[in-house]
Amino acid sequence: MSSLEQRLQDRVAELEALLGVGNDDVSRLLTVLDATPQQCEMVGFMLRRSVATRTALHTVLFGARPDCDQPEIKLIDVQMVKVRKALEKVGVEVRTEWGSGGWAIPAAGKARLRKLMAGEREAPEVVTLRERRAAFLAGA
Repeated sequence: MSSLEQRLQDRVAELEALLGVGNDDVSRLLTVLDATPQQCEMVGFMLRRSVATRTALHTVLFGARPDCDQPEIKLIDVQMVKVRKALEKVGVEVRTEWGSGGWAIPAAGKARLRKLMAGEREAPEVVTLRERRAAFLAGA
């Protein structure tokens, strides 16, 4: 492999990391989410911007393919349904940004997801006996 080829591969990896679709982000998201690599690329992309539009997601995921091999843009909507479910399982909400044709993860959700990606697990909530009794009596 020539020096130019190596530099180009390094630059592609750098740009993918900036977009949030690089191998490092995707592999960390795969350990956190019950999702496919493509869905993890979508989440990684959403972590890097305030709003991820349908068109932007389609371009990032499929823009390198020839036009005849690009799927319909509706695929992004279908995948987003699955992304939402995977994120809900870890307590992260995805908001629909009406008017922009996109979605957003609130700042608190992004922070939670980044902690999970870093391997930080939240401590389980400790409920005292008094709190359990009070909750039981309130429900009776």
